[in-house]
Amino acid sequence: MHLEINDHTTFREIQATFSNFYPYLLLEFYKKGHKKYEESLDIDLVISKKTVGEIKKTHVSGIFEINPTDTVTRLETDLKMIFGLSAQVFWKDKDIWRQTTDMDDFTLKELNELARNSSDEFIVTDYEEGFKENEGFDRPVIE
Repeated sequence: MHLEINDHTTFREIQATFSNFYPYLLLEFYKKGHKKYEESLDIDLVISKKTVGEIKKTHVSGIFEINPTDTVTRLETDLKMIFGLSAQVFWKDKDIWRQTTDMDDFTLKELNELARNSSDEFIVTDYEEGFKENEGFDRPVIE
């Protein structure tokens, strides 16, 4: 996957492209960076309609390549080193978006699959709860 990043790119555009490839992951941007395994603070969250040029201190434009085998740490570190952008990856745990503070060594592919399985498990549980045994019949009946 490739992201074109320049001063006119909005954070929403970056997020949308990222989410197209990793639908169970979310990429958020912050005014301040964080260290490996650390959480980013909500107070530092960048509004997604802002452009990269409005936030970053270095004005570097380019194409940023993201591979499924990249770890969360690599993605976040490379965005900071190359473009001066502080990012935090979130993963969907059932219906809650969680920061990847303890999953920074996971690859994007692994984390997306984990989040997908978590969401699927939630859906299957809801589906199974919809089945009830109907007296007099040998099979479950959906209500």
